[in-house]
Amino acid sequence: MSTDIRFTGWPGTLIVPDAGVWTSPEVSPGFCFDELVASWNVVTPPGTWVEVAAQVVAESGERSGWLTLARWSSDPAFTSTSVAGQDDLVAVASDDTILGRDGRRFTEFSLRLSLHGPDGSLPRVSLLGAMVSADARNSAPAPGTVPRGTVVGGVPAYSQQLHRDRYPHWDGGGQSWCSAASTAMIADFWGVGPTPAETAWVDYETPDPQVPFTVREVYDESFGGAGNWAFNTAYAGTRGLVAYVTRLRSFAEAGRFLEAGTPLVLAVSHQAGELTGAGYDTNGHLLVLTGFDEAGDPIVHDPASHRIVSDAEVRTTYDLGELDRAWARSGRLVYLIRPPDVAPPEPPAQPNW
Repeated sequence: MSTDIRFTGWPGTLIVPDAGVWTSPEVSPGFCFDELVASWNVVTPPGTWVEVAAQVVAESGERSGWLTLARWSSDPAFTSTSVAGQDDLVAVASDDTILGRDGRRFTEFSLRLSLHGPDGSLPRVSLLGAMVSADARNSAPAPGTVPRGTVVGGVPAYSQQLHRDRYPHWDGGGQSWCSAASTAMIADFWGVGPTPAETAWVDYETPDPQVPFTVREVYDESFGGAGNWAFNTAYAGTRGLVAYVTRLRSFAEAGRFLEAGTPLVLAVSHQAGELTGAGYDTNGHLLVLTGFDEAGDPIVHDPASHRIVSDAEVRTTYDLGELDRAWARSGRLVYLIRPPDVAPPEPPAQPNW
């Protein structure tokens, strides 16, 4: 089956008129899609928050209602959450994702951003966008030709396992914190992770207080976990980074980012024995891709490896074909997180980009 992927964003500062509500133009990406994930980079002063919603138009012309993807703030006093139970006859809002109901595909979408706060204090928006895709999940393995020997140095390695059973009210504890641990690695790689003063509330001995700090920042109350894709990139955006959820077509394409010095967070899924050396199975997991060895196998910082007794053992190498199969199950989804002055590589020339 074919896969078409597009990230459409509105970078720069958005001027939101009147009642603090901005609605995007209706976007036609040029192909029919069955999945949408929104991303936003917003600075929320204390007491302020945003609501992100999307509306989609089906091939039949049916239009969904406005489906809320997030009520979100980086203010710890605010409970950030997706919104359950709002599906309609056209589309389903599933935490961070909008899907077609009963196999429907869409031709257009719009995003709506609502700003909330006391008089004189509103969130500041630098990016709002969406990734739309068709038939992306469970695509056939196709890693392509990777840049052997390319490694991004200096990426820290944080184990979620060192936080097992800590703060269990956040998704059961550290054993479930793969996404936050991966996002924390990237934030610290770019030098914008939390300071000791910001992590002073962490009340147990750990070499990586950045991990529970990030969990608190990305936790989705409705979902009940720290793995909401858009919440993770939104947090990175509050640290001054450009961050969004998107999909790539192959490890060859991922290699272009590594050559540009940008590590990636990958979403994977694999069962027992499908990823040699992992020591665990998962229906959904995040890890950091940092490079490829001389044989072409991916070098990753996997926060869940069963071998981990220290952060030093987070770095590991997996078989290229096996990891590509695990990545393909998510539709080769990534968190793309970079400073504003680090440009992404040019996209490959191919149809429907």
